[in-house]
Amino acid sequence: MYKVYTFLIVCAFMLPSSLFAQENKRTKATTSDIIIIDEDNERVIVGLNKARVEVDERNDTVAKITIGRRKWEFIEEQGNTKVRTIRIDHDDFKGHWAGVQLGFCNYQETDHAPFMDLNSGKSMTFGVNFLQYSIALQKHKKNFGLVTGMGWAVYNYRFDNNYRIENNQDGITAGTPTVHDVEKSKIVTSFINVPLMLEFQSGKDAKQDVFVSAGIYGGFKLGSHTKTIYNNRDKNKSRQDINLNPFQYGLMFQAGINFIKLYGTYNLSTLYEADKGPEVTPFTVGLTLVNF
Repeated sequence: MYKVYTFLIVCAFMLPSSLFAQENKRTKATTSDIIIIDEDNERVIVGLNKARVEVDERNDTVAKITIGRRKWEFIEEQGNTKVRTIRIDHDDFKGHWAGVQLGFCNYQETDHAPFMDLNSGKSMTFGVNFLQYSIALQKHKKNFGLVTGMGWAVYNYRFDNNYRIENNQDGITAGTPTVHDVEKSKIVTSFINVPLMLEFQSGKDAKQDVFVSAGIYGGFKLGSHTKTIYNNRDKNKSRQDINLNPFQYGLMFQAGINFIKLYGTYNLSTLYEADKGPEVTPFTVGLTLVNF
């Protein structure tokens, strides 16, 4: 059985570029990858970047598989095999930006306009932060650093009033009263956002994984449209430029403990371009559902 384990593991993890040196029935790579075959002690270790497999038939823990910060131990007890999952502490600094976010979007009004009366309970934002770079700022500790990256976010502003949002004759965004009652209307816009945050982490295990990060972000608009649905089920969808600001920038905050992760943003830029629509300042609050 030991030889079977050895053959399967070596075939699965052997890299053609590895260099090996043999000594006392052991083979060890001279690069960051490693293969150790110890026939005297019936032990095999195969490792490569961020992954490691170990088989040891002389121990109750017959196999260990490590991938990233997760380790699975296969333990034989009285003829039964149990699997134990262990989380490994950080060996380097990694921030909490990349992931999937879901929240509510709203805005602070400086100029009140009836057509901008928001249904805040139905105004949602969804984002996928697909790129992350983490930079440690401490030499010996790995719990403080800079986090940046890139993400895609969609903002869905929902209204329940009898207006259709469009530009007036002067090219300024306004609300046009509708003949039929409106069931719902909305502004949908999407942005590519880039953050720059300072992050502090505290905690040595999964139950105490606490972090706080804060900083700034900027983004550019990918696209937008308005949609109006009337009570008679007629629909009107328009991609007319309604003077939404092509860029946004503001403040960002994140905090979490274990699997509970909150985030919030507050724009320092307005939703509409200057003097081309009501002066409203967006903000969002929500949850990070999954971190990559």
